[in-house]
Amino acid sequence: MILSFFPGTTNEMLKVQQAELSQTVSPGETLTLSCSVPDSFPKGPVLWFKGTGPNRQLIYSFRGGLFPRVKKTGNTTKAGNTDFSIRISEISLADAGTYFCVKFKEGKPDIEYQSGQGTQVTVIAPPSLPVIIGPLEKALIGQAVNFSCISYGFFPENITLKWFKNGKEISSLQTHVVKLKESNVYKISSTTEVVLSLQDFYAYITCDVNHLSLHYPLQGTADLSKTMLVPPTMSIFEHPVSKNKINVTCKAKKFYPKGIWLTWLKNGNVSRIDKTLTPTKRRDGLYTVQSSILVNKPHEIEDTVLTCQAEQDGQQEVTSKMTFLVSAHLDKHKKDFFYYSLSSYWFKSYAEQVSLEIIQKGICLYSTYY
Repeated sequence: MILSFFPGTTNEMLKVQQAELSQTVSPGETLTLSCSVPDSFPKGPVLWFKGTGPNRQLIYSFRGGLFPRVKKTGNTTKAGNTDFSIRISEISLADAGTYFCVKFKEGKPDIEYQSGQGTQVTVIAPPSLPVIIGPLEKALIGQAVNFSCISYGFFPENITLKWFKNGKEISSLQTHVVKLKESNVYKISSTTEVVLSLQDFYAYITCDVNHLSLHYPLQGTADLSKTMLVPPTMSIFEHPVSKNKINVTCKAKKFYPKGIWLTWLKNGNVSRIDKTLTPTKRRDGLYTVQSSILVNKPHEIEDTVLTCQAEQDGQQEVTSKMTFLVSAHLDKHKKDFFYYSLSSYWFKSYAEQVSLEIIQKGICLYSTYY
């Protein structure tokens, strides 16, 4: 069809105008689509469609109909009206697409006369706050542990995720983006590996997620110390309090977390369990605690084995043993005693580590570690 041009008019003035080429909205918001139709056009209805071709979807007709979420913004019955804008409420992800304002020429049937250039509507849903999931159980220093980061509910699927340790980027082992079943939104999950060290006691890792729906990245954080299990260094020392009595003290040093039990065993039998100890926190964040027990000096033919056992986190055992012996080379009237201190710890399937000291009258005669 060839349109006539009048003096003082422009080609743009004789077109169906859609002011915005694109719009971005979020689920639940209200979308306004503008359309201006010259009043000089032939008589006929104006309709809004989503998409093009034979499968395009009717969104709104100014002649009437059932369109519960769509309302006109102006008075289209007013003489000389050119505003055929609409407002769509309660936007959902399914509303994404291109919308066209189309002018028809009245007839039997009506004939499409001219269409606007279309407005591309992008519906974006922001991701949830990232959540970092660490190992189910605490791990020893030097052990490699995995952390996972999960964020979901975003659309479209294009998204970035980065890992940081104390602000320095670290690599991920794997990252996956999947579409959730029975939904148009997506989920991202990523895993990274960290080798624990005592220098990382105050360190933290972060998971940064960025998406076009965000003005700045969302961040999840995990404190590495919450993952660490630092076994104590065990030691036992004695202090005579009378001719026949000895005060034996067990000291557990440099351990984490705070919760610890100390159990005394005499010749393999439980003598006392200390569950209400109050550990002292050191400047480095680790803890120290001690427990004492009063014992009789061993008789000439009696060996006394004292065991001090520490239990952490319901799974970690650290043991220190003291054995009192009668010195065979001494005269009967100059009987003396000495003891050896054996310290070791076990953790699941990891190898046992042992240190051995032989001490006489507070002087270390022999020391080894294996």
